[in-house]
Amino acid sequence: MSKYETPDYEVLIKEGEYEIRRYVDFFVVEYENENDPEIESGFGTLFKYISSDNRESKKISMTVPVIEEVTKKIKKMAFVVPGKFGEHIPVPNNSYLKVKKFDEGLFGAIQYSGFSNKSKELKMKKKLDIWIQKKGYKRQSNYMLAFYNAPFTPPMFRRNEIWVRIIGV
Repeated sequence: MSKYETPDYEVLIKEGEYEIRRYVDFFVVEYENENDPEIESGFGTLFKYISSDNRESKKISMTVPVIEEVTKKIKKMAFVVPGKFGEHIPVPNNSYLKVKKFDEGLFGAIQYSGFSNKSKELKMKKKLDIWIQKKGYKRQSNYMLAFYNAPFTPPMFRRNEIWVRIIGV
């Protein structure tokens, strides 16, 4: 079990590395910067925020996963806000950070280990798409990459996931 808080969800279907999950609402602080399409400064900016670079100068506990959303133009990176804050989340000082609600819903997920890279992510997205279609669902969002481990975690112990919002067909 992780020592870090994660968003609440219920597993509705599990088949090996695949899951259909129902997530409840949770909040994230999201980094989006058109001048940084590959989110080179994303993690550092989010880390400063949780280290007290917010209007309340409040330290915020680390959570997992760190979520990357891949859009057509840029990537976004988000930190899951600990549940204890409810809707009273410290406002970020950095203009590239925004507090957003991650709406409840159904998600297809695939889990994999090792280091993540574009080639592996593309392969996993294709596998996930095929599986969710076989289960009678249709993709409704961009893909999200979910990373659960610190950078120094050995590859065989790493937990990575790809999520996509889905609806029944």
